[in-house]
Amino acid sequence: MNSRIIRETVLSLHGLKIKLRFKLVKNITLRIKETGDIFLTAPVGMSLSEVQQFLESREQWLRQKLQQVLQAQSQQKQEPKYSMGELPFDGKHVWLWGKRLPAHFLLSCKKHGTYEVQADAVNFHYRSELSEKARCAFVEFFYKQEVSGRGEQLLQAWEKKMGVRHTGLKVHRMKTRWGSCNVRTGSINLNTLLACWPEKCLEYIVVHELAHLHEANHSPHFHAIVERYLPEWRERKKMLVSFKPL
Repeated sequence: MNSRIIRETVLSLHGLKIKLRFKLVKNITLRIKETGDIFLTAPVGMSLSEVQQFLESREQWLRQKLQQVLQAQSQQKQEPKYSMGELPFDGKHVWLWGKRLPAHFLLSCKKHGTYEVQADAVNFHYRSELSEKARCAFVEFFYKQEVSGRGEQLLQAWEKKMGVRHTGLKVHRMKTRWGSCNVRTGSINLNTLLACWPEKCLEYIVVHELAHLHEANHSPHFHAIVERYLPEWRERKKMLVSFKPL
């Protein structure tokens, strides 16, 4: 438990403001919070002149650390963030198997709502003007189709290796899960947005969900099954967390 604050004040050190707290402690401590606020805790019996002398002796270190904290804070604010469940689409680009590709919306005579995946872009064909909402729905349909097609291929390949059989595949956007398995019916669910992550991530989820047809829970036996068929599953699980389609 933290010692009770006996007295507190604010000191100045060549333009720096330091919040000083006297407590029933033996040692003097100096720390900088992530916000850039500077706190100094000193023993009750220590005089202000002694505290000031200590601060002056640590000024160079303090300014260096403060600069590091503020730089980290600035970088964190600038870095875009991704929340699971959001549709990775900025109006001009889509993501497919870990790669960011230009999205070309083309008014054409081809069937409305069809798309073509090329090496360097994805072409979306339409016959009437699309609203922003309609374009987002088109992109989500694209992601869903890609996961459905590749997911079914992987399920059929891996169920032969693992000695199990799924009875159906459903693909939809999920906010908290990458996939699920109904062990009673054998039905598999996959997250639509897996299309944006590297394909290795989809394969890991497929193996993970099929393993549930052997073991319903996440027991050591379950993880041993996953390990047997996909030894690098930990690296792929980390990839799911670290990859950001931004």
